[in-house]
Amino acid sequence: MNERTELLEGNIKEIFLKYLIPSVGGMLGVSLYVLGDTMIVGRGLGSQGLAALNISIPLINVLNGLGLLFGIGGATFLSISRGEKKDHKVNDIFTKSMIMALIAGIILTLLRIFYLDELCYFLGASQATFQMAKDYLGVLLAFSIPFILNSALTVFVRNDGAPRLAMWGMLTGSISNVILDYIFIFKFEWGMRGGAIATVISPIIGLLILSTHFISKNNDMKLVKPSPNFDIIKRIIGNGSASFIVELSAGIVIFAFNKVILDITGDIGVSAYSIIANLSLICTAIFIGVGQAIQPIVSFNYGANKMDRVYDSVRLAIYVGFGLGIIFYAIGMLFPEFLVSIFSKDNQELMNITVRGIRIYFMSFIVMGINIVMTTYIQSKEHGKISTAISLMRGLVLIIAFLLVLPKLFGLDGVWFTLPAVELATATISFIWFKQYRSAIINCLRRNPA
Repeated sequence: MNERTELLEGNIKEIFLKYLIPSVGGMLGVSLYVLGDTMIVGRGLGSQGLAALNISIPLINVLNGLGLLFGIGGATFLSISRGEKKDHKVNDIFTKSMIMALIAGIILTLLRIFYLDELCYFLGASQATFQMAKDYLGVLLAFSIPFILNSALTVFVRNDGAPRLAMWGMLTGSISNVILDYIFIFKFEWGMRGGAIATVISPIIGLLILSTHFISKNNDMKLVKPSPNFDIIKRIIGNGSASFIVELSAGIVIFAFNKVILDITGDIGVSAYSIIANLSLICTAIFIGVGQAIQPIVSFNYGANKMDRVYDSVRLAIYVGFGLGIIFYAIGMLFPEFLVSIFSKDNQELMNITVRGIRIYFMSFIVMGINIVMTTYIQSKEHGKISTAISLMRGLVLIIAFLLVLPKLFGLDGVWFTLPAVELATATISFIWFKQYRSAIINCLRRNPA
């Protein structure tokens, strides 16, 4: 009841900040899964290790995306139901979401058993990188279930009034990943398999920490026998589809970029993109964290028909997302050599290619934060078709279109220009064609009294 009163009546800036810090911290925790691997693999296993790891990253996006599909989808439905004072639906929504996450994990585990080699080649492994990619993906997919459950449960715990616990669950697992990466690769000399083992231990630690929420007096969720109401499943999937596509699009981007870059420069270009993609992963995770910070506020107040509070919270998120985008771009322009040196040393060719890529690629962050915040806002009101359409356009259609054209005109620079072009085109097209997007921008930026 205290949490409900705060969401409906508390100071919007204070509530936004309360959710912002844990949400951003939690998403940074997700990105550290990959970032820790990349830094240590780059220094311990060289450019081929970086290339093999970058080939594997799309699968991590799929795992996290499935977790967000059921986590964001279910938590959005749950928060709106609470705002409408329909608390009797809460446990059924939570149970169905967890069951679907478990089933998705089982399917991916079976994929690892029967099609691992084919998957490695499909993702772009060359003869030089195949064994490293197979070592990493084999371990990763064997632990699909805890990966997906951890990602989904984090969102539910955050929406159940425990954003700090959700953050600490993700951060603790991620910090453990970095420490174990160093031990397994440098001390035990387990190679890529060691990096993968360190990565999969992280969600297990996260699940253990998150499970303490269910013995807390503040817990309002529990697993129950699911009802035969399939409309709930449709709403969960509809609500979460945009988040799934946003996360999946990051994997599609990496997959498509790897294919194009391999044809232009070979493995050294893929190694450069591995560094850029991981830096981008950090920035994107922060933007997603800003979006997730408003999700409980928007869903709860939308359910209670308090639209002024909805617009106030989204306006704050737009300002924060745009400001962070400017900061990220400035860092890329001013300190690209330092950023590259974190991942690699004594490879001047790799340094030159990556520095050039950073200075172009980072332009995308100026607009990316606004796009992600607005998609989350529309999704949080259960406008699933619109948010999914925008996410598909941004994460698949425009990327493929620009990637087919720009590299042919500008070579490797065309690859780096693809994402800035996509983000700008997404914002422009969305504002013109999607009424919900346009009206949301206008209403949120209008200075109504709080």
